Amino acid sequence: MKPQELIQRYNSGQRDFTGVNLDYTDLEKINLQGANFTNASFRQANFKEANLEAANLTKANLEDADLRNANLAKTLLHEAILSGASLTQANLQEAILTKSNLEDTDLTKANLTQANLIGSNFTRTILQDAIIKDTQFKVPVETKGAVTKPVEQQPKESEKVAERTSKKSKEKIHKKEKQSEKLVENQAQTEIEKPEESVEKESKKVAENQKESLEKSETEAKQGTDRQEK
Repeated sequence: MKPQELIQRYNSGQRDFTGVNLDYTDLEKINLQGANFTNASFRQANFKEANLEAANLTKANLEDADLRNANLAKTLLHEAILSGASLTQANLQEAILTKSNLEDTDLTKANLTQANLIGSNFTRTILQDAIIKDTQFKVPVETKGAVTKPVEQQPKESEKVAERTSKKSKEKIHKKEKQSEKLVENQAQTEIEKPEESVEKESKKVAENQKESLEKSETEAKQGTDRQEK
């Protein structure tokens, strides 16, 4: 199928283009919104600035295709082959890319807000400055440089959470240190007081013994005096 024929059929109301082959064709700025391209082949095709919003590209082959600045919002790309494709600054908001092949795909500055990429192949995928707000990933993906929220609204949530967590941990550690210090202080005080108590008890005991001896001596002396008087 030639690009001109595709455009004529689309403009006449046709939307089902299942299995068409448009490899290496120039489809720049074309409007194919809502069209069905299931199992279609677009290898190295030029879709620069094309409108493919809500189109069905399930299992379509877009290997090495040029999709820069293309509108792919709400587009179904389930199991699509996008290896080596350029999607720089493409709009992929709410797009379904489940189990798609994104090996070596360039998604620099692409908008992936609320897109579903669960089960996709991200081998060497470029996500530099891509917007991934509420984007679904089933496995950890290297998103270095990706933007999770619009730049002007980025509050660095992860840093704030880390700061709060660190503060709480420090407070807990400080509290435990204080408790430990108090316990050690109490133990030391107890150890200091024990000898003093022992000395005091011993002194009291000696004083009591001395008093008893004195009283006994006085009694004996009195008894001796009484005997002499008699």
